[in-house]
Amino acid sequence: MKLNVLILAAGLGTRMKSSKPKVMHEILGRPIIEYIIDAASKLNPSRIILLTSPSQEEMRKRYAAPGVRMAVQKEQLGTGDAVKSAMEEVEEGADLLVLAGDVPMIKSSTLSSLLKTHEAGKNGITFLSMILDDPKGYGRIKRNRERIEAIVEEKDASEDVRKIKEVNSGIYAFSHDFLKNNIFFLSNENAQKEYYLTDLVKAAYAKNEKTETITIKDAFEVSGINDRKQLSDIEQRMLFDSLSLLMREGVTIRSPQTVYIDSAVKIGRDVEIGSHAVIKGNSVIKDNAVIGDFSYIRNGTIEAGERVKPFSLIDE
Repeated sequence: MKLNVLILAAGLGTRMKSSKPKVMHEILGRPIIEYIIDAASKLNPSRIILLTSPSQEEMRKRYAAPGVRMAVQKEQLGTGDAVKSAMEEVEEGADLLVLAGDVPMIKSSTLSSLLKTHEAGKNGITFLSMILDDPKGYGRIKRNRERIEAIVEEKDASEDVRKIKEVNSGIYAFSHDFLKNNIFFLSNENAQKEYYLTDLVKAAYAKNEKTETITIKDAFEVSGINDRKQLSDIEQRMLFDSLSLLMREGVTIRSPQTVYIDSAVKIGRDVEIGSHAVIKGNSVIKDNAVIGDFSYIRNGTIEAGERVKPFSLIDE
């Protein structure tokens, strides 16, 4: 299967209350968008397309690279318009995986499973769904027996539809032919007056195109970031996962709830890290080093067996 990946990053992120694009805010020392680009790259697509707004020229320059194309959504007219704005960059014959630019916890293994299901079923659409006890704010997945009939956005949903607990994650795979033949015919006749990408599910149902879902167990994996509180919540989850992995690989962290370590930091075995330590940037902590309590290290190299005294400041 020939694959292109489209990353939707044109959102203005007004709830962040920032002059910086939402996807350029950092988690563990890296912009949010880089986690999604990394996950996409591991799928070995022939092309990654980054969709931006007209004002995001700096971001386009930063991430321009071989195999990465840029597209621009001129106006904020919905997710359907976003994909339509990128269609000129989609290769002929390539199926398209559509990712949100603000879901840094998405795993390449989850995306790979989605694509395998998509290819095996020869589906028009395959997307990730989740079951939530409180589905408020999400598009509900409406089924007619076993067939998926529609994704209904909450503002357009009846009371009965709002009771549905299976919801849309916003991550989709589309067959090339189905997408090309239907994306340009979306309507904005809805409460938001936007072009919904989810309306393609309704189109698939009407045309007997096969639509299939994969239900993910951990909704955190597809959690988006809309404000600073959500940014903090997801960073804390990712930090917890990162520190847990370090400890399983032979690093002693005395008080993990007080320690902060950027994602790019490299740490060897039998390292001991004291409470309230902060290690940032491209720091390297080699085997058997000891990092004292309340130390701050940025872009520093701590040699094997070296002891960093408590309250040390190393900023290189």
